[in-house]
Amino acid sequence: MRNTNDINLRFRAKIGAEKMKWLLACLIAMMVLPLSLATAGSDMKEIAPPEVEKKACCGDKDWTVELGSGALWSNVRSGEPNQAYTIIPISFTASMKIDDVSLDNFAGGFLRGYTEFYFRGDYAQIVHGPENRYAGILVGPRYNFVQPGWCVVPFVEGGVGVDFADSRPDLGGLGQDFNFSFDVAVGAKFKINCDWFARLSCEYQHLSNAGLSEPTNPNHPIDALGPKLSFGYSF
Repeated sequence: MRNTNDINLRFRAKIGAEKMKWLLACLIAMMVLPLSLATAGSDMKEIAPPEVEKKACCGDKDWTVELGSGALWSNVRSGEPNQAYTIIPISFTASMKIDDVSLDNFAGGFLRGYTEFYFRGDYAQIVHGPENRYAGILVGPRYNFVQPGWCVVPFVEGGVGVDFADSRPDLGGLGQDFNFSFDVAVGAKFKINCDWFARLSCEYQHLSNAGLSEPTNPNHPIDALGPKLSFGYSF
């Protein structure tokens, strides 16, 4: 009987030891498994290609519209009999992109950019000068200098058009109501986000009738120069 009890005790002790081994093995597995997953995850991060960084600035779209104003002072050519003017212009401009960015490898990429064609409607209030106002349209090309990652886009533009003014030749102003205009500007476009932008420029504008009023009235041109600021939308 005693031998039977000894055998039973030994058997139970053996079973208990086996259970302890399995329990210890499970605990070790539970500790090792998370470490293995973490190591595998870090390895995967090293192997996986990095995400492409989002560019701070978006690409240029095909159309833009903008509204701007500023101040122009004339006469920059000065001298009698031309009058001194102070002009507050208001302009609405629509621009169409006509080519893609090019000249990447020309002159070290300094001239890299694209061309737009713009259509502009002008209204100008003359706060100092013989006339009170003039209004007209202007069309022409604009070249934008684009560099990768830049949110600032320098540009140069030039246009021609026609204007109608309440001329005052008797006071030394424009010789007639109908006049031709020529405009050049340099500046920069500042991208606020993918859709909205601001444009700051320095503009020169020539306004005259090309001598069509002579000899009845002399041709007294306006040659004005000044800054303009506009805000626009791209689409």
